[in-house]
Amino acid sequence: MNKLLCLLWLCDWVKVDTWIKSANSDVPEANCLVTINPASDIITAYNVLMNENTKKLYSLLINDAMTKKALGGTNPRLPYRQILFELMLSAFLVFWGLQALSNSPERKLVNHEKQHGSLSIKSEIDDFNKEINWKSAFADTTIRGRITDSIGQGLSGVSVTEKGTKNGAITNTSGEFVLNGVKQNATLVISSVGFETQEIQLSRGQLLRPHIVLQRESSTLQDVVVTGFQRINKRQFTGAATKLTIGEVKTEGVIDVSRMLEGRAAGVSIQNVSGTFGAAPKIRIRGATSISGENKPLWVVDGVVLEDVVNVSNDQLASGDPNTLLGSAVAGLNANDIETFDILKDAAATALYGARAMNGVIVITTKKGRAGKPSISYTGNFSYQLKPTYENYDIMNSLDQMSVYAEIERKGFLPFSDLVNSPNTGVYGKMDELIRTPDSTGRFAVENTPEGRRAFLSRYAKVNTDWFDILFRNSLTQEHALSISSGTEKAQSYFSTSFYHDGGWTIADKVNRYTANFRNNYNFSNKFAAGFIITGSVRQQTAPGTVSRVSNPVEGAYDRDFDINPFSYALNTSRALTPYDENGNLEYFKMNFAPFNIINELDNNYIKLNVLDLKLQADASYKFTPDLRYEFFGAMRFVKSSREHQIKENSNMAEAYRAAPNSIVAERNKFLYRDPDNPSLPPVVVLPYGGFYNRAEDQLVNYTFRNVLNYSKSFNDNDHQVSALIGQEVKYADRQSASNTGYGYQYENGGVPFVDYRILKQTLENNFAYYGMGNEYDRFVGFFANASYSYQGKYTLNGTVREDGSNRLGKSQSARWLPTWTVSGKWNVDREKFMDNVNSISYLTLRGSYGLNASYGSATNSTVVLKSDLTKRPYLSDAQAAISLQNLENADLTWEKKYEADIGLDIGLFNNRLNITADAYNRNSFDLISLVKTSGIGGEVYKAANFADLKSHGLELTIGGKIFNYNDWGWSTNLTSGYNENEITNAKNNPTIFDLVKPEGGAKEGYPVRGLFSIKFAGLNPENGVAEFVTNEKGDTSYAIYLQSDTTSYLKYEGPVDPTLSGGFSNTFRYKNFTLNFLITYQFGNKIRLTPVYSSTYSDLSALPGEFKNRWTLPGDEKITNIPSITDLYTRRDLNNASAYPYNNYNFSTARVVDGGYVRLKTISLMYNVPTSVLQKIKLNSLSVNLVGNNLWLIYSDAKLKGQDPEFFNAGGVALPINKQFVLSLKVGI
Repeated sequence: MNKLLCLLWLCDWVKVDTWIKSANSDVPEANCLVTINPASDIITAYNVLMNENTKKLYSLLINDAMTKKALGGTNPRLPYRQILFELMLSAFLVFWGLQALSNSPERKLVNHEKQHGSLSIKSEIDDFNKEINWKSAFADTTIRGRITDSIGQGLSGVSVTEKGTKNGAITNTSGEFVLNGVKQNATLVISSVGFETQEIQLSRGQLLRPHIVLQRESSTLQDVVVTGFQRINKRQFTGAATKLTIGEVKTEGVIDVSRMLEGRAAGVSIQNVSGTFGAAPKIRIRGATSISGENKPLWVVDGVVLEDVVNVSNDQLASGDPNTLLGSAVAGLNANDIETFDILKDAAATALYGARAMNGVIVITTKKGRAGKPSISYTGNFSYQLKPTYENYDIMNSLDQMSVYAEIERKGFLPFSDLVNSPNTGVYGKMDELIRTPDSTGRFAVENTPEGRRAFLSRYAKVNTDWFDILFRNSLTQEHALSISSGTEKAQSYFSTSFYHDGGWTIADKVNRYTANFRNNYNFSNKFAAGFIITGSVRQQTAPGTVSRVSNPVEGAYDRDFDINPFSYALNTSRALTPYDENGNLEYFKMNFAPFNIINELDNNYIKLNVLDLKLQADASYKFTPDLRYEFFGAMRFVKSSREHQIKENSNMAEAYRAAPNSIVAERNKFLYRDPDNPSLPPVVVLPYGGFYNRAEDQLVNYTFRNVLNYSKSFNDNDHQVSALIGQEVKYADRQSASNTGYGYQYENGGVPFVDYRILKQTLENNFAYYGMGNEYDRFVGFFANASYSYQGKYTLNGTVREDGSNRLGKSQSARWLPTWTVSGKWNVDREKFMDNVNSISYLTLRGSYGLNASYGSATNSTVVLKSDLTKRPYLSDAQAAISLQNLENADLTWEKKYEADIGLDIGLFNNRLNITADAYNRNSFDLISLVKTSGIGGEVYKAANFADLKSHGLELTIGGKIFNYNDWGWSTNLTSGYNENEITNAKNNPTIFDLVKPEGGAKEGYPVRGLFSIKFAGLNPENGVAEFVTNEKGDTSYAIYLQSDTTSYLKYEGPVDPTLSGGFSNTFRYKNFTLNFLITYQFGNKIRLTPVYSSTYSDLSALPGEFKNRWTLPGDEKITNIPSITDLYTRRDLNNASAYPYNNYNFSTARVVDGGYVRLKTISLMYNVPTSVLQKIKLNSLSVNLVGNNLWLIYSDAKLKGQDPEFFNAGGVALPINKQFVLSLKVGI
C-alpha cells in the first residue's frame, strides 16, 4: 500500500480535466483524479464517483498486470472487488473531495468501455455494493480526517460537529481531527472563521477518513472584493483593487496595522516619517492628488468610515508636534481581529464613496463567529527593542568635540567674561561657574590657571558619553490577544480582547493599550438577518514634554522651545557632557539661563495622553424576494482624548521663567515679564513658584446611517446577470477641542496653584489665549446608484453615479453639491472558446475604467471664521476685547475634483502557480484649493480658491504565486512595484524661497506637489571659509539669501520629496513544520535634505558631525572641502548686521541634498508548528512559535546619509524613528 500512496501523491501534478475530456466525456470532470505515464506500461488511474440520483458506485479498474504489481501486488486468494475496496480506502487518506459529490454537476452515467493506452474505464453494477457491509461500517464509528484550504495547507481550529448533536472536535495545526461516536447517516458541519461552512452527509459510499477542503467565504475569498458597500466576485469586479489577508501582511511586533501594508500592495507608498505609537505613517495610494489638502486614504472598517479626531496636515506628519500622537486612524485596532484588507485604487473601485475617495480607500473586514464547537485562540507577542548606537551615526567623539570647543573659544565665542550671562553653556560654562564660586571653606573647585583649566577640561575630553545608552534601553514589549468564536446556525458570536504594553524604548515614553470587540450575527429566517458590533479601545501613553514647532523664515530654521526629545538630544548634544558628576549625582549645565539635566528634565516635563475610542454599529437585511434585498446600516462612534502636559517646578522650562540672577540675564531672558504700561521698569519674574499644567482635549461624536436596496437577477441559465443598487447615506460628525494652561501649579505641594496675575497679563499681551475652545460641525449627505450587467461571465459593464453635499464647502448650491460618476468594464478572456486549449493560462482578464471623484481639500471656511482677540494699544489699560476675522467667508469654495482613467490586466499561469496584475493609469486633478495672492480687498492678502490643476500618471505591477506547493515543502513569492509621477500644471500660489527649500518640499507650477528645491551653493569664501550662494539668474554670489523672497527662479530643483518608485519583495519557504518568511521593501526616485547641523553660532553644548573635522580652516581649503569654517566673532557680527545667515542657508543648499532611495530588510521570520503527536498529549488543537526580526538591516541607502534614516525626519518633539526589534510570538488554539 505504501507504493500506492507514493503514486497517488503524484496525482496532484496532473490537471484532472485535461485527460478526462479526451478519455471519457461522460465522467464528471470535477470529481476525477487521473495520473498518466504514457511512456511506461505502468499506468495508474483511480477514481470513485457517487451519483446522488442513481446511488451507483463507479470506478476506474486497472487491468494491467504490471500496474497491479506496482501497487503492491494483488492476493489471488482475495476477491478482486475486495482489493479494489482496500485501494479506495488508502486513496482517501491522501486525497479528499472524491466523496463530496453534492457540489458536482448532475450528470447521467451510462455503461460503457473505452480504451486509452492500457487504461480501461468500466461501470460497475450494483452487486459490488452488496459485497460491502455499509451499515456495519458506519454504525457509531470514529471519523478521522484532515481539513485543508484550497492549496492543501492544513487548517487549525476548524470546528467539526455532528449536526443536531453536541458531538464535535477541533482540528490541530496540521488540520487533522478525530470525531468519535458518529451515528449512521450523520451529517458533519465544518466551520471556521473566514471560510464557507460545509455540510457533509456520511451515507453509503462515504469513507471514514475524509480529506475536506474548505473554501474561503465570499466576503474574504481572494476572488471577492469587499468595497464596504458591496461584496463582488472578482470576475465581475471592474475596478483596480488589491486584496490582502491578515496572514499575508501581519507582522508580529508591529502594533499599528497601517504600517503592515508597507511593500505589500503595488501603488501604495508608506513612509515611516515617525515611528512613535499613534503617529501615522505617510501613506499615498497612487501618489498625491491635492496640493494643500489631505492626500491620505480613507480608512473603512466593517463599512464604517474612520473619521480623524484631529486633522494632521501633510507637513505636520513629520513635525513631531504633540497632536501627531492622534494622527493614526487605526491605532486602536487589534490586528488579530482583522481578516482582510481591500485596497481600492481607481475611480471604479472607489465610486460608491463618491466625493470622499479621491485618495483611495482601505477597507478592513474583521472576523466574525462561526457555528459549531467554540474555539479559543491566544496570541502572545514578546518584542525586544534594540536601542540605537553611535556606530550608525557620524557624530564627533568627546576628544574631537573638545578640540572644536577650543577653536570656538579662541575665536571669541566662549568669552570668560560673559559665559555667566549666556543662555546656553556646557563644559566651559561649568568651568566658569566653578572658577567664580567658592565652597564653604572659601576654596574654588577649579583654579583659574592654565593648569587648573586644562585639568578640568581633560576629564570631559575623555568621557565620550553614550547618550543613546543613557536615554534609550533595550526594552521588552508585550502583546496578548484572546478570541472566542462560537455559535449555532441561527446565531454566531465572536469576542476578542487584547492588551499591549510598551515599557518604553526611551526613559521618557510608555504605552498601554486595551481593546475589546464583541460581534453577534443573527439569521432569524431565510429572509431576515441582522448583526451588531461593539468595539472599544483605551490608550494610556506617556511622551516627552514638548510644544509645537514654529518656522522662522527670516533665519531659515525651525524653532521649538524646550525640546527634550531623547533621540534628537542624543544626536545634537555633545558627547563631552556628562549626565552624572564624579560623585554619581546629576550634573547640570545651562539652557535657557536655567540649570539643565536631560534625565531630570524628562522626569519633570512630560505628556500624558489618554484616548477612549468606542464604536457601536448595527446592520440588518431583509429579502422581499429572492432578487430584491433591503439593507440598513448604522454606526455611532465616540472618541475622547485628553493630553496633559505636566511641567513641574524643577523642570528647566519652569526655572527659565524665574531665571534672573542679575540684571544682564534679566534683560536677555525673554521669559520674564515686561510691563508695556511701564517700559522703563526692569523685567520681573512672574512665576516664582510651581510649574505649568497644560491640558488639551479633543472629542469626536460621529453618526453614520445608510439605506440600500439591492437587486440581483440571472436570466437564461445565468447567461445574463443583472445587479443594481440604490441608496442614501448621512454622516454627522461633531468635533470639539478645548485647551487651558494653568500657571504656578505646585505638583509637590498637593497641586495648590500659586498664581501671579501678571503671568496672565503676559500671556494675553503676547496674544496667546491661555484657554479656549473650538467646535466643528461636519454634515454630509450622499445619494448613490450602481448598475452592472454581465454576459456569460465573459463581459461585464458597470456604472455608478453619486451626488454628495457637505456644509464644509461654499453656501451656493453649485459649490456645496457635486455629482460624481464612473463607467467601467471587464473582459474575462479566458472564458472565450478560443482559450479552451490554452492550458497554460488559468485566467486572463482585461479591465478599464474612467470616472470623476472628489475630495474636500483644505476647505474649512465656507462661512466666516471668528476668533477672540485683544486690540493693540500703547498701554495695556487702553486695550479692549475684540473679535477678529481669522478667515473671511468663502462662499464659492468647492470640491477638489479628479478625472481618472485606468486600464488593467490580470493573468494566472500554470494552474495559478504564477499570477500577474498590471495597471496603467492617468489622472487629471482640477479645481484644487491653493492660496492665491489678491489685492487685499476684504482684509486678506492671500485667499484660498479653486485655481490649481495637477496631472499624474503611473504604472503598477504585481508578480507572485505559489511556485512550489507540496505537502512537505513549498515556496511562494510576491513582488510589488508602483511608479508614479505628478506635476502641477496650473497654480496661482506664489511660494517663497523658504516654502520650497524646507525638508518637506513645496508646491510650484511645473513641478511635483512636494518638490524639493535648493539654494545653489557657490563654494566657500577663500578669505574666511564662509559659504556663498548664487543669488539670481545672472549667477551673482553672496552670503545673504532673503528666504522670504518670492523670486525663486534661480533655485535648483532637486527632485520630489515623495518616492516615484516603491514596492516590496516577499518570499515564504515551507518545509514540514517550519516556515521561513522575509520581506524586503524599497523606495527610489526621491530626494531628502540632510539634518540641519550648521549654525553661525556654536555653543559648548552642541554635537557636531564627524564631517566637521574636514571644515575650512586655512585659505586654500576651499579647494578640497565644502564644509564651512567656524567664523570669528567679528565676522559673525558683520554677517548679522547684513542680515545674512549663510550657515542656515548652507543647510538648505545643494550641498546638503542626498538621494532618498533605499532597500530595507523589513521583516524576517521563522515559524514552527508543533506536531500533532505532541498536541494530542497536551490536549491542544494548535500551537506555533514564531521568531521575528523587524527593521534589522538597511541594505542600501545613499552613503552621504551617514546613518540618517532615509524615511525619518529628525524633527524632535515626540517623533522617534522606527526601531530594530526581535519578537517571540506564541499562538495557541484550544
